[in-house]
Amino acid sequence: MHLTLFIPDLLPPPGAEALIAGSESAAALGRIFGRGETERFPEVDSEVWLCQAFEVEPREDWPVAPLTAAVDGLPAESGWWLRADPVHLQLLRNHTRLLAAPALTLDAQETAALAAALNAHFSGEGLELLTPHPLRWYFRQDETIGLAAPMPSALAGRPLPPNALSGPRSSHWHRVLTEAQMILHEHPVNQAREARGLPPINSLLLWGGGRKPAVPGRHFTQIWSEDPLAMALAVQAGAEYQNVPASAALWFGQRPGASDRHLVILDRAHFALRYEGPEAWLRVLSALDERWLAPLYGTLGHRDLEELVIVATGPSLCLRCTLRPVDRLKFWRRPLTLQVTAAQGK
Repeated sequence: MHLTLFIPDLLPPPGAEALIAGSESAAALGRIFGRGETERFPEVDSEVWLCQAFEVEPREDWPVAPLTAAVDGLPAESGWWLRADPVHLQLLRNHTRLLAAPALTLDAQETAALAAALNAHFSGEGLELLTPHPLRWYFRQDETIGLAAPMPSALAGRPLPPNALSGPRSSHWHRVLTEAQMILHEHPVNQAREARGLPPINSLLLWGGGRKPAVPGRHFTQIWSEDPLAMALAVQAGAEYQNVPASAALWFGQRPGASDRHLVILDRAHFALRYEGPEAWLRVLSALDERWLAPLYGTLGHRDLEELVIVATGPSLCLRCTLRPVDRLKFWRRPLTLQVTAAQGK
C-alpha cells in the first residue's frame, strides 16, 4: 500500500523562526525529512497541485469551476463555467484581506436572497448566478470566460494583490465584480449579518474558469478529503472518496486495501495559518505530528504500508519527501528541523 499526504502550509511561515525554535512540535516530521529522499519544487497553490496530480491541464486558467459544478449537481458537460464564490473583503490600514470558506458561514436563505438581487441586476446581459451550495457559486456562459485569476489558496487570509484579474475579458469581469460589490454592500442580508456580528458578504471571488476538462490521471485509487475539488477529481478519475479520519489510527481502522494507492489531504495547517495565526499553526503542526506522522512513521513496513510520501507546501517552496521501510534504518541521518528543511530549499 502506498500513501501520499498532501499538507498545504506545513512549512514555516515568515517570521516563525522564534516561535518554532527549540519546539518539539514536529519530532516525527523531522525524522521523516531527515531519513527520506526529498525533492524540492517551486511554491504551488493547493488547487494547482491537485489538478496536476490528476493530469488536468490549464487552458485560459485551471478549470476548477466545471469540475466542482459537476459534483454540485449542475449541468457542467457543456458551456464555460466560472466560480463566483461569496467572500468578505476586510479593509485594514494598508491593505485588503480576503476571508473565504471556511472562515465564513452563510445559510441557504441568505444565499438565495443575495443571488436573487445579483441575478435581477445581471439578467439583462445574460449572466445568471447559480448557487447550489452556500459557499460555492457559479456563472455559466455559452462563450469563453476569457479570464485568469489567482487560486483561493493563494489569497486566503492574505493581502489582495492589485489587478489580480487578467485575460482577454478581464475588463468585463472587473466591471461585473465592481457592480456586484455595489449591490452586496447595501443588501439587507448584509445589514442583518453585521447586526449579528458576522462579516458581510461584500464581494465575489472569481476564479477557476473554463470548460469541463479531461481527468486522465489514475495515480490514486482512494482519496481522503473534505475538499470539493478533490472530490470532483476523484469522481472523474474513478477513484473512491471518503472524508479524512481524525488520525492515522482511525484511517487504518477503516481497512484500506493492501494494494491501493491513497491520497490523504490534511489542510488544517493551511486554515489555521491563514485565519488564526502562527500560534494556531504550531498547535496544528503538533497535532498532525502526534496523530498522523508519528504513527505512520512507526507503521512503515508493517500493516502493508510500503511507501509514505509527504507533499508539503510553504512560502516559495514545495517539498516532496518519499520514505520507504529501508530508510528507517539509515540511523546516520539526523532528524531535520522544519527551519533547516525549509532553508535547504531556498
